[in-house]
Amino acid sequence: MNRRYLLLFLLGVATLVILAFLFRTKEDSNVIDWKEHYKEDKSAPYGTYLIQELLKSQVDEADFHVVKDSLVEQLQGNETASSYVFIGEAMYIDSTDINALLNFVSRGNIAFISSKTIPYNLMFHLYYYECDEYYWNDYYAIYDTLVHFNFYHPNRKREQAFDFQYFFKNEVKSYPWYYIDNLYFCDEEEGLTPLGTLQDTLINFARVSYGAGFVYLHTNPIAFSNIQLLDQEGLAYADRVFSHFPEESAIYWDSYSRAAEWMGRRMNDRYNYDYERQFATESPLQYILEKRSLSWAWYLLILLGVLYLLFRAKRRQKAIPILDPNKNTSLAFLSSISRLYFLQNNHKQLALQQMKLFQSYVRDKYGLHIRDLDENATQRLSLKSEIAPTHIQKITRLHENISTSSYVSDNTLMDFHQLLDYFYKNCK
Repeated sequence: MNRRYLLLFLLGVATLVILAFLFRTKEDSNVIDWKEHYKEDKSAPYGTYLIQELLKSQVDEADFHVVKDSLVEQLQGNETASSYVFIGEAMYIDSTDINALLNFVSRGNIAFISSKTIPYNLMFHLYYYECDEYYWNDYYAIYDTLVHFNFYHPNRKREQAFDFQYFFKNEVKSYPWYYIDNLYFCDEEEGLTPLGTLQDTLINFARVSYGAGFVYLHTNPIAFSNIQLLDQEGLAYADRVFSHFPEESAIYWDSYSRAAEWMGRRMNDRYNYDYERQFATESPLQYILEKRSLSWAWYLLILLGVLYLLFRAKRRQKAIPILDPNKNTSLAFLSSISRLYFLQNNHKQLALQQMKLFQSYVRDKYGLHIRDLDENATQRLSLKSEIAPTHIQKITRLHENISTSSYVSDNTLMDFHQLLDYFYKNCK
C-alpha cells in the first residue's frame, strides 16, 4: 500500500513539473540574450533583425523572400539580378542545396555568405586550389578587443577605418575575428579577389566568380548584428558592404541553413578527413538544451528513466543462463586423421577418409545419408546439389575401386580429390 502511495506522489510531482514547464511565462523581457544566434530577433544584441529590415527597405515587399525550407525549392527558376543572403555562425547545407545555390549564382545572381566557418563541400567548387599548393583549410582567427575594418576599392575605402568591438553583458571582451589567409589569393581569374581588410593587412571580405555570377564571402557576421548596426560605424560599414548588390534586385534571406559554429566545423571534419580533426567546443547535449522543445523532451526522458528505475528495477524472473550450443567435432577429428594418413603416404586410407568427409558434408547440408550411393540416392543428391548424376556416379565408382584395391597410386588419389573438389565448389 505504501508503494502505491509513493507511486501516486511521484506521478503527481512529475505532472506538476511538466505543467509548470509547459505553461511557464517567458523570460523577463529585461533579460538580454547575449548568445550569437543571428536569428531575426530585434531584442537580442546578436540577432539580425535590423539588417533584415534594412535590406527589406531596399526592395519591394514582393521581392524580399525569407528562405525557410530547402534551397532547392526556393532558388529554382529565378531570373538574374537576384541576391542570396546568409548571415550566421555556420551553414548546415547538403549537396543538393549546394548545387541549387551554385546554379543560382551561375545564372548571373549574387550570393553573400557571412559566417565564421564556410562549408568545405561548398569551397570545393569555389576555391581555385591551383593558386597555391595548399588545399582549403577554412578561416583563420586573431583575438582582440578592438579591430578595424576597411575596403580595397577606393570608392568604398575610408581614410579612417571602421572600428568594431565585441560586447558581452555590456562589457568589452576579447573575441576571435576571422580572416582568409593570404595564401589562398592569387592572380588567376578563377581565384579569390580581396575586397575588405581586417587590421589593415588581413582579408575578411572577398569575392569569387562562379559562372555568370559572384559569391561574396565575409568572415565576421558579428559586423551585421543588431548591436553593431545601432552604432553609426557599423551602419556605414554594412551600407558599403551591401552596395555590391545590384540595385532593385530580389533578395533571398536564408534563415533555414543557419547552424551553430561547432556544428559547421564538425561537418567540415567529416567532409575532409585529410585535415587534423577539431573537437567541438559545444556538445550535442548543449545544443539540445538550447532548444525549448528538445530540452523538454530530454527532461521528460530522464524523468521516465528515473521512474522506471524506481518501480521496474527488480526483475520479475531470474536470468536464464545461456547454454553454449553443442559442437560437432567429428569433422575436425576426420580432418586430423586425414592429415595423418597423408604424412604416412597411405593413399587408400586418405581417400577413404575423404569419402567420410564427403558423406558428412552431404548429410549436414542436404540431410541425405549416402553410405551406399545407389541410383535413387544419386538422383536425390543430384537434384538437391544441382550436380550432374554422372559426376556423382564417378565419385561412387572410384570410391568402390579404391575400397577394393590394395594399392592406390598418386594419380588415383588426385583424380578422386578433384572429383570431390568439383562437387564442393559447384554444389548449390
